[in-house]
Amino acid sequence: MFKKIMVGYDGTKFSDCALKDAIKLAKESQAKLLLVGVAEINVELQALAPEANNVMEERTRADLDKAAAKVKKAGLSCEVKVIVTTSAQEALVETAKKSKVDLIVLGTHGRTGLMRLLMGSTTARVIGHAPCSVLVAPCP
Repeated sequence: MFKKIMVGYDGTKFSDCALKDAIKLAKESQAKLLLVGVAEINVELQALAPEANNVMEERTRADLDKAAAKVKKAGLSCEVKVIVTTSAQEALVETAKKSKVDLIVLGTHGRTGLMRLLMGSTTARVIGHAPCSVLVAPCP
């Protein structure tokens, strides 16, 4: 069914739900897993506090290490990729294209209404530009 599944992972409970679903799908279809964490940098912040972006990258790497441990505990292996960029959604879409994934699995914070309009939605933007199917994993 799927040969390569990419999981957008940010260390939140929502991305943990996505990871859980991706692990299940990978087992069922014997797919490879690609865990992608995006350290989204802010150019203005970098000018004021350059070390802040390094901290964000280190946190992203630590989150992915924990996720990779969960994958290993489930009896699977995975590739891990940390991307430092100004746009998470662009990084996820481009990584999916370059890595030729069959499915992207993402969590959602479940924002609606005004909060969604003001803050935007990385998941919604990925859905709109993805080169493959996107599974949005619900999180109770």
